[in-house]
Amino acid sequence: MRVQSITKTVVDLERSKRFYEDVLGFEPDAFYEPTRWQSYKMLGETFFAVGEPPGSTDETAFFVPDVESLWEWVKDKAEVVEPLAMMPWGSYKFVIRDPDGHLLAFVQGESAGE
Repeated sequence: MRVQSITKTVVDLERSKRFYEDVLGFEPDAFYEPTRWQSYKMLGETFFAVGEPPGSTDETAFFVPDVESLWEWVKDKAEVVEPLAMMPWGSYKFVIRDPDGHLLAFVQGESAGE
């Protein structure tokens, strides 16, 4: 398992984009208008993103080699926020909440590493 992405919820996407792009020099990558979500290029396959609620939430996502098996293992042991499903942008994932309320997403990934 390895980190796929970290998304941070922001109050004002345009203000946050100016900060990350103009102040920190982050290079924009994909933008998804329906959820007001902007990703940024990072080294490797990991990415960082910001987005406005309700479409975007603070979430850490992990690539896993077999998301279906992990889903079967955890679905009755953790609070499920989003059940396993294919997302409109092509990710096969589920989201749970850890005991402290943090959102953890698990995404099918060929290069998940072990």
